[in-house]
Amino acid sequence: MTNTKSMAVLLALTTSLPAFAAEETPDPADLTETNTSAYVGMSNKGGFKASISGDMNFDNGQTGMMTVEAAIDNEGNYTDSRIQYFHVMTTKNSVIPKVAASLDVLDNALFTSVSPGVTLAINSGVKGLNIFPRVGVLGGKFSDDVKAMANITDEKAVGGSAAFYMFYTVGDDGTYFGLYPEYNYLSGDVNMSVLNTNFLMSTPLSDDKTRWGQIKITNTNTTIKNAFIDEKVNDTVVWANYKFYF
Repeated sequence: MTNTKSMAVLLALTTSLPAFAAEETPDPADLTETNTSAYVGMSNKGGFKASISGDMNFDNGQTGMMTVEAAIDNEGNYTDSRIQYFHVMTTKNSVIPKVAASLDVLDNALFTSVSPGVTLAINSGVKGLNIFPRVGVLGGKFSDDVKAMANITDEKAVGGSAAFYMFYTVGDDGTYFGLYPEYNYLSGDVNMSVLNTNFLMSTPLSDDKTRWGQIKITNTNTTIKNAFIDEKVNDTVVWANYKFYF
C-alpha cells in the first residue's frame, strides 16, 4: 500500500463525527460490550495507529460491532491493518453470561489472514475482574517478504489462534488494568508463530467516561522456521492512546 493510500485510510478512520451522550456509561473493561467509539495512538518508535468502531442492536437482543484499524510507521509507510466483526449473544448461564462470535481479517508484513473465532465472557466471581478466553482458526497467505526469506513458492497457510484477556477495575472512577497474551500460528511451507503479550493501563479523562487515556505495552515474539530459515525476533513497543465514545 502506498503512503498516500495509508494516510487516506487513517484520515478516514479519524474523521470527526458529532458526539452525543451515551445511553449507558461505557465500560471499556468489558470486552463483549459493543459500542461506537474510536481511538488514536502514537508509539515510542514514532508509529501512528487509528481505529473506529460502530455498533448494531438487533430485535432479538443480540448486538454486533464492526471495527476498522490501520497503522503507519514513523516514515508514513503502511505497516498493518485489521477489520473485525464481533457478534455478542447473552446466555442464561451464570458462569458464561455472554458468548461472542467474531471474524477477523489481519494484514501485516508477515501474512494476511482470515480468522473466525469465539470469545467467552467468564464470571470470575471476583469484583472488578473480567476474563475473556478466545479461540479461533486461521487461513491465509504469507507475504512476499516471508516467501523470499524462507525460500518458498507456496504462499498458502492454515493455523489457529488463542488469546486470554484479563481486565481488572481498581477504582470507582473506572480505572482498569489489562493483561492479555495473543497467539497466532500459521503452517505451510514455513511454520510461523507470533505471541503478543500486552499490558494495558487505562483511566477516564471525563466524568461521563466517554474519554479515556491509555498506555499499552506490547511485547512480540515471532518465530519463522523451515529447512531454510530458523529466525526468532523479539520486539517491545509502548503505545499512548486516546479513546473516545460518541
